[in-house]
Amino acid sequence: MKVLLRLIYFAAVFGFLAAASPGETTAAPYFHATTASGEKSGGNLPLKSSTADVWIDGTIARISLEQVYANTGDKPMEAIYVFPASTRAAVHGMTLATGGRTITARIKEKTAAKTEYEQAKSQKRTAALLEEQRPNVFQMSVANILPGDDIHVTVQWSESIPATDGTYEFVFPTVVGPRYGHQMGGATETWSANPHLEEGKPSPAGFQLAVNLSTALPLAEVKCTSHPVNVDFQSKSTAAVKLVTKTGEEAANRDFILRWKLGQDRVDAGLLLHKGEKENHFLLQVEPPKRVTPDLIPLRDYVFVLDISGSMQGFPLQTAKDLLTQLTSVLRPDDTFNIVTFSGGSEVLSLSPVANTPAMVEQARNFITKQQSGGGTELGQALDRAFALPGSEGRSRSIVVMTDGFVGFEREVFTSIRSRLGQANLFSVGIGSSVNRHLIEGMARAGQGEPFVITQPSEVNGTVTRFRDLIASPVLAKIRVEAEGVELSGIEPSPYPDLFANRPLVIAGRWSGEAKGRIIIRGIAGHGEVFEKSVDLAEATASGTDHPALPVLWARERVRHLEDELVPTSDRSIPVASPESIREVTALGLTYQLLTPYTSFVAVDETPRGFDGLAQTVKQPLPLPAGVSNSAIGTTPKPIVVNGSVPEPDAIGLISLLVTLLALQRRR
Repeated sequence: MKVLLRLIYFAAVFGFLAAASPGETTAAPYFHATTASGEKSGGNLPLKSSTADVWIDGTIARISLEQVYANTGDKPMEAIYVFPASTRAAVHGMTLATGGRTITARIKEKTAAKTEYEQAKSQKRTAALLEEQRPNVFQMSVANILPGDDIHVTVQWSESIPATDGTYEFVFPTVVGPRYGHQMGGATETWSANPHLEEGKPSPAGFQLAVNLSTALPLAEVKCTSHPVNVDFQSKSTAAVKLVTKTGEEAANRDFILRWKLGQDRVDAGLLLHKGEKENHFLLQVEPPKRVTPDLIPLRDYVFVLDISGSMQGFPLQTAKDLLTQLTSVLRPDDTFNIVTFSGGSEVLSLSPVANTPAMVEQARNFITKQQSGGGTELGQALDRAFALPGSEGRSRSIVVMTDGFVGFEREVFTSIRSRLGQANLFSVGIGSSVNRHLIEGMARAGQGEPFVITQPSEVNGTVTRFRDLIASPVLAKIRVEAEGVELSGIEPSPYPDLFANRPLVIAGRWSGEAKGRIIIRGIAGHGEVFEKSVDLAEATASGTDHPALPVLWARERVRHLEDELVPTSDRSIPVASPESIREVTALGLTYQLLTPYTSFVAVDETPRGFDGLAQTVKQPLPLPAGVSNSAIGTTPKPIVVNGSVPEPDAIGLISLLVTLLALQRRR
């Protein structure tokens, strides 16, 4: 018996260690669908289809996403589905349709919305709850889907679409990639522990997307670089774009990217006004001056930070290597550089900056080539090491981070970068079919640099060219927004960062009084000359003063500004928003009917559904982003049934071992 007890003790210890390993953790293991009895089942997954309808008018997009949830099983269920949107999405509406009834969701403080949803669930009413987990990641919960039900939930949002180098780009993300967590970040958030399908396995849910494009100027080109589409030019300035789906091909495992150009490479810049009952809002887009190369470009020191974690295996890492190899070849002879690679740990090319000589470039290429993917994504530690490396005296430093961004501790990263702005600016490069754009764009914003995204190898050369041009100097610096004859307030962004890319300045705000006076933009252009552009409000009224998307677009920008104002905690682990910021963000959400970190949409069908027992909670599994391998999500499968009687796989193994040991003891 003593031997048996020792065996049980060691089994428990090793089982615990296996289940609670303190090392690298990925919060999204692939799944085996299970029934309440623990049997494998690939059948009854709640999401039946997603259909996106997009209307783009000039530089503003309106999106309506309909999700259909069905229950083909024999037990009631609750569905939980994590889905992405653009980082600029201002979510301002939701409806729930069931049994011939359509319920318009109400915006409420997050805790109150959750309480109402849970109460409806316990009362066996059908309900839907939409919560923001990140500015571009949302969680939909649908309670009490009965066998045979088809429940339609529709989400509406708006976003602005600026042009870069004369090209407009609309991005519709379709999947949330796995998120890596670490101990310093505390407990893993439940949304990021969503199950994923195994590599190469398509989602059983259908996906459709259609875009209606209308521009003020004639269209020169419309193309989709990510998916097969049909483009129907209905006039010189309108086009209907429809996703072409083929049986057996996965469409919802990568970003949908639509690009278009206007005739003569023009951009649709100008002023839009909205006159409301209580407040007036504006959205101003000003075309920047032409890029010029200054006579004297400061000497620079570059630190390239390369992600070699497990999720980068295959296309992302090879593309990153190609990009880094090309970037080192376009540096100026007097520049210096260094390279940091990271996964669970980090490695550095040199302890001090290296000169840009043919011998050192060749050594750097050999260093890059030998890198293999694997392990976690300790981005924070890698940035600490990059900033701590000694620099070259008399040179300005730029840090360039190359990653897919699949981490769950974005706030810590942003705060870390922002706290070191005096040491270096930071450029970020997202590589992959469905990168974490919140992280990529947020790092560049915090580091006062510029983000890049590469979704396929053919985009490497263009990225290298853009980076070389951008790094020389800003297009416009020291930007100021002023007014004459009109009172402005709530200008966003404020302060306006230096503009590196050749894209319009996009400024949102509020105006009061009559639509008269001028908004003036001033700044310093490439050779040091003063740039000034003024826009007349009275002239802008020619296009009308009824643009209802402007208030929510402004509110979303204000929320983003407030979310950037994070306060470090006493243990310096997870930064938090200040109480003042939380109150203002909550008020913005309630006032403008806007989804925020502190406000949620809830819809409840008041008709009770008669059934016995409790509904099973099922997490809708997500396909892995195209090009991402199983190494990004660990090796331990998890059931998707949350509240059934199914033990976790680690517990199942431990229980099986104990049962076997007891059986052996009885035989003795």
